[in-house]
Formats: sequence, structure tokens, C-alpha cells
Amino acid sequence: MNAFKNARFKKSWLWILMVLLVVFLVQSTVGIDGFSQGASFERVKTVEDAIKSAAIQCYAIEGSYPDFDYLVENYGIIINEKAYFYHYEIIASNILPVIAVYKKW
Repeated sequence: MNAFKNARFKKSWLWILMVLLVVFLVQSTVGIDGFSQGASFERVKTVEDAIKSAAIQCYAIEGSYPDFDYLVENYGIIINEKAYFYHYEIIASNILPVIAVYKKW
């Protein structure tokens, strides 16, 4: 009878350890995915800010907001069309353009 209790006790501990291992693995995966998404959002925000800064610099120097191609050619903006969609909408030459960058999935 005592051997039966010991075997049952060992099985229950083994079961508990396996459940804890699964929970740990799931939480690790979710945490890594969340971190990756946060980093991706920060990269998109950085690209947006760089385009906005270049547009503002151009306005300060030349007196009007340029089109997107002009920024790329003359203000050192490097674009990666494989990774991002770029939205750059000029409203008027004296109004900051609508700038948005979206990550391609």
C-alpha cells in the first residue's frame, strides 16, 4: 500500500511539473511576441519622425513643404518599400503634410 501511495505521489508531482513547464513556455512565447511587436511599433514611429523632421527642415530652409520624392533625393531619407508602406499627403505648401508609415506583414 505504501508503494502505491509513493507512485501516485510521484505521478502527481510529475503532472504538476509538466503543467508548470507548459505555462512557462506559453508565457515566454507571449512575452517575446509582445516585445517584438513593441519594437516594430517603435521602428515605424522612428521612420515617421525622420520623414517629418526632414519635411520640417526643408520648410525652414526652402520655404515650402516638398513632395516625398524630393525628400528622398535631397534630404537623406532612405526608404524600404519591402518593409513599409508610406503615406505622404501634401495639403498645401505651407501646411505640414500628412505622414504615416505602416509596416508590411
